[in-house]
Amino acid sequence: MGRRDRFVTVDGLELHYSEWGDPADPSVLCVHGLSRNGRDFDPLARELQDDYHVVCPDMPGRGWSEWADDPAERYTDGAMVEILVGFCAELGLGEFRYVGTSMGGGLGMALAGAAMPDAVTHLVINDVSPDPEGDATPEALGRIMEYVPDPPTVETVTELEEYYRELYEGRFSEMTDDEWRRLAVTSARRTDDGGIAPAYDPAILAGDDDADGDDDTDEPDPWDVWAAIDAEIMILRGAESEILPEDPFERMRETQPDAETLVVDCGHAPSLNVPAQIGPIREFLGS
Repeated sequence: MGRRDRFVTVDGLELHYSEWGDPADPSVLCVHGLSRNGRDFDPLARELQDDYHVVCPDMPGRGWSEWADDPAERYTDGAMVEILVGFCAELGLGEFRYVGTSMGGGLGMALAGAAMPDAVTHLVINDVSPDPEGDATPEALGRIMEYVPDPPTVETVTELEEYYRELYEGRFSEMTDDEWRRLAVTSARRTDDGGIAPAYDPAILAGDDDADGDDDTDEPDPWDVWAAIDAEIMILRGAESEILPEDPFERMRETQPDAETLVVDCGHAPSLNVPAQIGPIREFLGS
């Protein structure tokens, strides 16, 4: 059936999502990383579509989804979990498998361990710990804080591809020239003056501005949420990842000893684009 572009409004925000496969088949919800979008899952979804209904949303402020007028309120992790709960309700996803990369992995833990524990049957976590702000290296966090709020505006998509290669090459797992071009094309937007920029709201980190306030006091410990997950679990890790270093990875395994694991020769994060990554995920989702 191929990929279809769909739109749905959740909590006042229009969300874009890619849909693959037959809606009558079991569903797989795929959620992207911080400044990425749902098109990152094209290679995985293409391989799963014969057996699954694959849904890959752009989270608010990313891709073709609407930007929030109040980013400090709407781009928090808690708000995005609520968006996903509403998204699943709008699409009628009562039970589903879940694949999440980086930020998307954290949101998946929140769904499976707290917000929707009876809905998530299989959980694939791609290169993130339950507490990335506490577990990632300071260098990685500093790099994110530097580049995410200040995306470049360039003249051509070719220049944007060069930017992404410099930013991600050596961190993402290996990609072909065609895959780098696809990433650039699916990650580009036109600016008001006709330039090309990454397809996300530069304010997406605004939801972290209250980190020193009191709003987090009632939030559950993320490691407690991780321990509470009853779904089948698979953890992917980049062998050189600075977002999921070895120590928190081992703690995740010790806390969830039945979880399957796959370590990929890359940094942050495995791109889920080659048979060596897609095959194990497909086998896990079918278990």
